[in-house]
Amino acid sequence: MRLTLIRHGLTEWNRRGRFQGHSDIPLSEDGIAQAEALAGYAAAFMAVDALYSSDLQRARLTAEIAFPDVQATLDTRLRELYFGAFEGSTLDELLPTAAWAQWVADPYRTSAPGGEAYLDLRRRASAWLAEVRERHAGEHVVAVTHSGTIQMLLAELLGVEHPRWRKRIYVRHTSVTHILFRGSDAIIERVNDTRHLVADGADPFSE
Repeated sequence: MRLTLIRHGLTEWNRRGRFQGHSDIPLSEDGIAQAEALAGYAAAFMAVDALYSSDLQRARLTAEIAFPDVQATLDTRLRELYFGAFEGSTLDELLPTAAWAQWVADPYRTSAPGGEAYLDLRRRASAWLAEVRERHAGEHVVAVTHSGTIQMLLAELLGVEHPRWRKRIYVRHTSVTHILFRGSDAIIERVNDTRHLVADGADPFSE
């Protein structure tokens, strides 16, 4: 099986540095442009046998724009981490608070207030992946999802037992990650590919 993981396009909350999590924020104009650029790149992919997407609109619309001829199956397990009480706030707003200090000391095992820990996200995303590998053996599966979800899936495949908050794989908006499964082996072929956004050597949508 081949698996292509794609992060959604930019939102206004992304631009402002606000934690989104499960908040259903739409794509910004730049995010729509990113998804349109991705569509040109996606046209060169090998045939897509199955398309999955987080049900949040920023992922769902990215999938619709980039793969207009493929119906996406929505799955809540592909959502971003639920940041609970932190959603809608910026890092600068949270840094002085005791709740933030307590959570960020070990966000992998500690739940955000009213939300999830990254271990929770890893478990639900990994459960999705196990089902997909069984259902789509020998096929090309594309999933449009979120940065935290992609990071936890990569951690699972690489056997990283306790991912660190400050040491993680950067996944840019509409970036493409390719994984090839051969039996029990998982070969990560490409991570954070944003060639469709590059013009004249610079990324016009850089954060």
